[in-house]
Amino acid sequence: MSEFFTSQTAPSALAAGAAAAGLPGAAASAQAKDSRGGPATDPDPTWMLPGDQAATEGDPEADDVIVQLMRADQMVLANQVFHAWTRNDQPVPAEAPPVLRDFLQRNAVLTEDERSTVDRLAHGDTIKLLQSNMEVFTMAEAFGGLFVALADPLLAKSVWHAKFDLVMDIGRRFSRTMNTGWDMLAGNSWEPSGNALITLVKLRLVHAAARHMALAHGWDTARDGMPISQRLKVEELMYVSAYNVQLAAKYNLNPTAEQADELMATMRIGGRLLGIDDRYNPRTMRQAELVLADAAAHHRASSDEGVELAHNMLDWMDREIFPGAGIVGASMVRMADANVADVLRIRPNPPLDAAITTLAPYLYRPVYEVQQKFPLLAEIHAQMSKVAEKIVAWYAVDFRDYDLQMPTGRPTG
Repeated sequence: MSEFFTSQTAPSALAAGAAAAGLPGAAASAQAKDSRGGPATDPDPTWMLPGDQAATEGDPEADDVIVQLMRADQMVLANQVFHAWTRNDQPVPAEAPPVLRDFLQRNAVLTEDERSTVDRLAHGDTIKLLQSNMEVFTMAEAFGGLFVALADPLLAKSVWHAKFDLVMDIGRRFSRTMNTGWDMLAGNSWEPSGNALITLVKLRLVHAAARHMALAHGWDTARDGMPISQRLKVEELMYVSAYNVQLAAKYNLNPTAEQADELMATMRIGGRLLGIDDRYNPRTMRQAELVLADAAAHHRASSDEGVELAHNMLDWMDREIFPGAGIVGASMVRMADANVADVLRIRPNPPLDAAITTLAPYLYRPVYEVQQKFPLLAEIHAQMSKVAEKIVAWYAVDFRDYDLQMPTGRPTG
């Protein structure tokens, strides 16, 4: 990575770029679009905002599989099956314990309506929009969705109480979360050679195993409800989908209502495969916005677990991307949502924060557009594009290396 972005030069270089380009309106525009408001109710009588009741509900079918695997001391074997099972068209490996094989075979299927939905996504305008703006949605998820989840104390505790390598290696949380989102949206991810279907079903059991570990390590259900409850599962799914659509507006990217609802139709399929109850699984962007507004108003607060995990993420960026990347990342989190940054105790850095807010909507655009419309930003654009490419590359780790594994309660190597 170029010395242009070191911990010493990044703030001054970005601030200078903002001043030289003369873009004072971007910050105000971004702030104007930073609304989490929405309608107070939804007219669909079949959908329910996941609230207090949903916070007490787990996933009985998946939970029972984990209990049986634990009792039979087959969790390590089950993880070996997960490691070997990598394609939608691949039979469940023969060595799978019967209870696991039955669950995977029964759940890793799409209905005819769901198949039609993913086929429309694969050949429609929405997938073209996503793929042509990959850097924007990657930035939104990296510095928005991943961090806002940690601003919910119960989501943060759910990650922490899993007691396995996501806590020690936060890069794997980055990688796995990003891959899960892109697996649902890549053009061929639902095809026989893809892995969206099996990834989501495996993730459902990862959640169940993490729930089991949390309950075994002192989780207070009377105070906190169920770990990785139905409410938390819906909230997390919205953070990797609808929340990033909202944040994309800060990069001057505004999907149409039809595109947003097409995206939500696909995410709804993901929700079913993850074990979200149909009553709570959002059908439209309007319902997704209700979930996000409720989370921001009622479930956002600092926690020791959330703060430590957030700062682990920024430290990981310094180690794995380039020295000083965490400083830039902190400003990107604040640009995404200043309240989330405050909750996670990410300190303001006014010069860099202002520069990021001003420049980011212009920097994550196609090269030709920047060269034609904003030539003074061309050099900075080239450097920031390298940052985006590096982050995308780190997130795009093959699942055979960073594969989904269930926590077992045993030390990881």
